[in-house]
Amino acid sequence: MVRYIPMGNGKILVSFNNDYNLTDFYFSKDMAENHSAGKPFRYGVSINDKFTWINASNIVSKDYYDHTMIGIVKYNINDVSFEDDNFVDIYEDVYARKIKITNKRKEKINVKLFFHQNFSIYGNNIGDTGFYYPDTNAIVHYKGRRYFIISTTDGKNSFDQYAIGIKDFNGMAGTWKDAEDNNLSMGPIAIGSVDSTIRHSIDIDPESQKELYYYIACARDLDTVLRINKNMSTGKLDRMMKRTENFWELWVSKSPLNLTTELNEMYKKSLFIIRSHINEKGAVMASSDSDILRSNMDSYYYSWPRDAGYAAISMIVSEHSDPAKLFFDFCINTISKDGYFYHKYNPDGKIASSWLPYIMDGKRILPIQEDESAIVIIAAWYYYSTNNDIEYISYLYERLIKRVAEFLYNFTYDNGLPKESFDLWEERFGIHTYTVASVYIALIYAANFAEIFNETDLARKYKSKADKMLESFEKMFYSDDLGYYARRIYNGDVDFVLDSSVLWLVIFGIKKPDDPRIVSTVKAIEKKLWVPGIGGIARYEGDYYQRISGKNIPGNPWIITTLWLADYYIMAGNTGRALELINWVVQHSEESGILSEQINPDNGEPISVSPLIWSHSQLVLTLKRYKDAIKNKGIQ
Repeated sequence: MVRYIPMGNGKILVSFNNDYNLTDFYFSKDMAENHSAGKPFRYGVSINDKFTWINASNIVSKDYYDHTMIGIVKYNINDVSFEDDNFVDIYEDVYARKIKITNKRKEKINVKLFFHQNFSIYGNNIGDTGFYYPDTNAIVHYKGRRYFIISTTDGKNSFDQYAIGIKDFNGMAGTWKDAEDNNLSMGPIAIGSVDSTIRHSIDIDPESQKELYYYIACARDLDTVLRINKNMSTGKLDRMMKRTENFWELWVSKSPLNLTTELNEMYKKSLFIIRSHINEKGAVMASSDSDILRSNMDSYYYSWPRDAGYAAISMIVSEHSDPAKLFFDFCINTISKDGYFYHKYNPDGKIASSWLPYIMDGKRILPIQEDESAIVIIAAWYYYSTNNDIEYISYLYERLIKRVAEFLYNFTYDNGLPKESFDLWEERFGIHTYTVASVYIALIYAANFAEIFNETDLARKYKSKADKMLESFEKMFYSDDLGYYARRIYNGDVDFVLDSSVLWLVIFGIKKPDDPRIVSTVKAIEKKLWVPGIGGIARYEGDYYQRISGKNIPGNPWIITTLWLADYYIMAGNTGRALELINWVVQHSEESGILSEQINPDNGEPISVSPLIWSHSQLVLTLKRYKDAIKNKGIQ
């Protein structure tokens, strides 16, 4: 299910579902733990005791406010309108919601707001405790070293009723059901599988407006959350929201795109969304969408070096290099002793779950995708060429760049080609075109770094291996009969299934866009991988990952693959066709700018996780490339 208006500060990351239920609530020093486990925090409104759970049918819009990471949600109930400002404070570990209620009626009304807390602390509902704290009129949920305190304030009053009880056990739905008769049970404590609901009542005169705040503060101990709540006020929350607004407005304005309003907004929103998924250790989480847990008992809430590498590059080209530096530090802390990176990592840098085996066809192999190591050097070169920061590169050179480069150099055959690893799609084992392209360009950049540090012999070594690799690739991967490049070789067999990742031969700058071999390859890709009807580019012929259509299509269209084709056309000088593909992506974004992994070929709805940080990173990179291209052509 799509997640809306994700927002975070490196320790907290929250997002909402289509019904405006807070659905993911990550909190820890490395933003690792989802304390909602993807279960909704419901939100109800009662006007003159007529109760409604807010859902998609009430909502007018969900979006970010004026290029800031403040999420505005507007909704109407009869003649009463609501506008909520949601934010995570940039300094303190607080999520808050400012609710503006406008009574358009010519009579006084009573409004009761019901806020439901559905914590599953540490991702499970075993052994949680919830209790009412009378000293500051607050609810506390806790387990272990995770404490959450919840309250409301309108400047004069806080919530007037509460209920704490058992959920999802012995047929008990939870305290949210208690809200539907407009009154709460006032149960003061519960343990086990626990939820809570609070009610804030407020009277509003005819044609008048009132405001209040709802907030959740997080800490590792009881004393801290109690102290936070004791010092909370509407004035402090106003200051939090203003400083958060100012920070993000200045942050996103560093690198203006100056294209159409729609493209500018998508660019800025993508930057917000990417940044919200980067924790303080530099792990870049692929997606905060936890709904996929229901289908395969695992999630995308991991840091893939590839996805993270492209996110770091998108930060660099948009003049936000500090998050990229966090990523490089994360790499220094996670690189293996032999100089490669594993499949994926947890937010704390520990090796994550993986389906890549250590044995293939009876032979011991490395359970890696080699391109995930290469992207680290590629990102480092982007950093240096953009910032000319030799001091930081000297810090990275011995600790990271040379270690990865030595692995890439040694992990080859006599003909120069990389040894087998898994492809970027995490499906096939072999020597892949995309892997060759990424390793080749990483070795070229490693040679450049070696030259900078006057290690000329090392530079020649890396450059010689790269040249030999490309020579063998050209001999072995292209078919004159078919007119395009293969996607891989395995056990001597050449696999000529058309694969969109072959486009990176051009995007990495290895091949010219007008090279006859490239031109014929791209023609075949666009002909065979363009999805009839809905449009967009599939990953490869016969892609069945999360396929839902029985139509005669190559696979579901993906956001990143469609943008790769746009990159090719930009580099080929056809900015018109590139813009058509970019607009296709924008048209298939969600209301708040969220981009999914795939698009449903039947109805255009998102498939798989949403947001996918790789999709947003690729959009930033493609838009920057497009902007540079039209600027060079003198097009405004």
